[in-house]
Amino acid sequence: MKLDVLIEGLAVRRSGPDVEVADLTSDSREVRPGWAFLALKGEKADGAAFVPQALGQGAAAVISESPVDLPPGIAGCAFVGDPRLRMADLARCLHGAPDERLALIGVTGTNGKTTTTTLIRQLLRGAGLGCGLVGTVLNAAGDVEEEAVRTTPESPAFYRWLRRSVEAGDAASAVEVSSHALCLGRVHGARFKVGVFTNLTQDHLDYHGTMEAYFEAKHRLVAQCDRFLVNADDPWCRVLLEREGHASYAVDRAARYQARDVDLGPTGTRFTLATERRSWDVRSPLLGRFNVYNLLGALAACAEAGFDLDRLVPAVPMVQGAPGRLERVDCGQPFGVMVDYAHTPDALEKLLAEGRRLLPPGGRLHVLFGCGGDRDRAKRPLMAAAVAAGADVLWHTSDNPRGEDPERILDDAAPGIPEALRTDGVRYHRNADRQESVRQALADCRPGDLLLLAGKGHEPYQEIRGVKHPYSDRLAVEAALRGSR
Repeated sequence: MKLDVLIEGLAVRRSGPDVEVADLTSDSREVRPGWAFLALKGEKADGAAFVPQALGQGAAAVISESPVDLPPGIAGCAFVGDPRLRMADLARCLHGAPDERLALIGVTGTNGKTTTTTLIRQLLRGAGLGCGLVGTVLNAAGDVEEEAVRTTPESPAFYRWLRRSVEAGDAASAVEVSSHALCLGRVHGARFKVGVFTNLTQDHLDYHGTMEAYFEAKHRLVAQCDRFLVNADDPWCRVLLEREGHASYAVDRAARYQARDVDLGPTGTRFTLATERRSWDVRSPLLGRFNVYNLLGALAACAEAGFDLDRLVPAVPMVQGAPGRLERVDCGQPFGVMVDYAHTPDALEKLLAEGRRLLPPGGRLHVLFGCGGDRDRAKRPLMAAAVAAGADVLWHTSDNPRGEDPERILDDAAPGIPEALRTDGVRYHRNADRQESVRQALADCRPGDLLLLAGKGHEPYQEIRGVKHPYSDRLAVEAALRGSR
């Protein structure tokens, strides 16, 4: 697309030649020949500093907030107004407004986004319909899947994946929409057929400041949706029901989509999906009450988007949970091991409740957990308190320390654990080395015990002092168990 056509009607001023633009990005490392590089000011650096790298990789145009000197033949443009919103406008235009050609389903909330979007994709594909995915673990279009970098990518990548879904013939795309993405305009301009609000619990207060501000950030999604669906069992979601009136799903309360007669078994779950018109018997291989909400939300979202539940419900027995979400690790050991992404007080509380329910009589519940660095410090003692309240044996270790001192993070969380427990050398173990903590926890497990490893989930790395080191809870468990034989 010609640059003049791309910027027509947008708050962008051009200087230099009118060039052909193949694609665009705000990450200089992604630039390819013929692409436009969007040089934005970030928290730590000005994108203008990376213009030489972008030009060296073949950028044909540079659109920037700060003035930059460009060689002849390179088009230069200046943002006018909010550059992140203009970037999204440019991306949507370049990729042909793909949101208009898909049943776009956006899922926001603190917990459950990844599993709910993953289930939406699996249900639709199981019913013979194509569905893309933009999320924490994977980005996907048709049969193409790539590992994701962040929950919601920057707008150029977001719209690029939607376009790929259109080209692949997908009928829909399920998108995780984070509060950061809504505040930073990453999905700006997109029209969602359905939006889903799963729940709200304490997280990201280092960014938002208060729960009220966090809630309002999530609430921004409503304005971009034709229909909106909320979890009526969540108190924050009920605020939206009372204030605005939306479609709802629930287990405990009356709702447009309700899970009744829930039967949580050790190998799967059954419930009745009831609507005003009829009901369906749902049999799911997923474990836990929270997965009832995830599956119910996914089914309800698909129905609100216009897809037939008669085609979707038969696909439920074939679904799998998202990677790293209550994922079993079985190497033939005489005790259970499960990996989960739980990294908020509420998610930990629910994870431990499910672990307790799965625990055989006489078994001990071990929980290995840590708190992320450079994130909301206020939730650290709350996370520790949630583990202390539900675990028999605590393995207190590191998550992603990032730029912080791991021992300081442990110190921040420790007050949430009663002092009597912290001084009990049988029940409480503290070690900032996560891999060593995994080894010690496995060595302490007896037949019939259950070990839950919380926080890392699907992540294939551990970030320590700003460096991402290869690490996986699943692989750490497998290596330790192989070494013990």
